[in-house]
Amino acid sequence: METIAARALAARKYARMTQKQAEAASGVKQSNISKIERGDTGRSMALLALARAYRVDPNWLDTGDGPAPWDVPQPGTARDNASEPPGAYRVTRTPPSGPSFHPGTPGTVPLIAWTRVASWKGAAQGAVQAERWLPCVAHHSPGNTYALRVRGDSMTAPNGHLKSYPAESIIFVDTQRTAPEDGERIIARLDASNEVTFKVFKQEDGRRWLLPLNPKHEPIRAAFTVLGTVVGKWEDED
Repeated sequence: METIAARALAARKYARMTQKQAEAASGVKQSNISKIERGDTGRSMALLALARAYRVDPNWLDTGDGPAPWDVPQPGTARDNASEPPGAYRVTRTPPSGPSFHPGTPGTVPLIAWTRVASWKGAAQGAVQAERWLPCVAHHSPGNTYALRVRGDSMTAPNGHLKSYPAESIIFVDTQRTAPEDGERIIARLDASNEVTFKVFKQEDGRRWLLPLNPKHEPIRAAFTVLGTVVGKWEDED
C-alpha cells in the first residue's frame, strides 16, 4: 500500500471499526480520521493514536515499512477495546502538566528543559529529567530524540506560507542528525557564548548562518555547532 490514506483505511477495516468507533478508541475526531483516509492530510500525531487503537505497527502506518497487521499474530482485535480504550487521548498544542506515558514507552520522547539541551547525552545514558514523555510519530532516532518548548518569537513566521513555531509550541529534535541540509530547522549552540538557539540552517558557497523566520530578528552569522535537527512539531488536530 503506497499511501498513508490507504494504510489507515485498511487498518481500520482490519480492526473492524467504524470511524465513530475509531474516534472513541483513539481520541482522534472522526472528521480527522476521514481526512486521513481521503488523503487530505499528511503525517500528524493522530497516526500514533490510531496505530494504538488499531493495534498496528505505527511505523507501518506512517511509512509502509514493517509488518502489516495481517502479517503478524494479533493478541486480539482492536474492537474488543473500542468501548474502553486504554488511555485514549486528544492531541493538543499544549499538553496537560501530568504525564500521559511512562518514561521510555516505545514511540515516545522526553520533553526536556532548555537548560538541559547543551548537555543532552541521550535517553539511553540513564535517568532523564523530563517534564513528561510525548508520542513522536515522525522518523527519529530512538533514545537520541527529545521534545522542547519553543522560546521567544524568532521562529514565528509572519504569514501563512511558512510553518510557524510560536512560543510554547513543542518541537521534536533528533540529535543524531547533525549534518542538516539548507533550509532545515535546527537546534544550535553559539560557540562564543554557548547560547542555545532554534533557527533555520542556511548554507551557501561554503558559508553557514542561522536564519530566524521572524523578520524582526537578525540572522546569526557567528560560528555555531549543530546539536540536532527538528524532525517534527506537536500540533493540534483541529
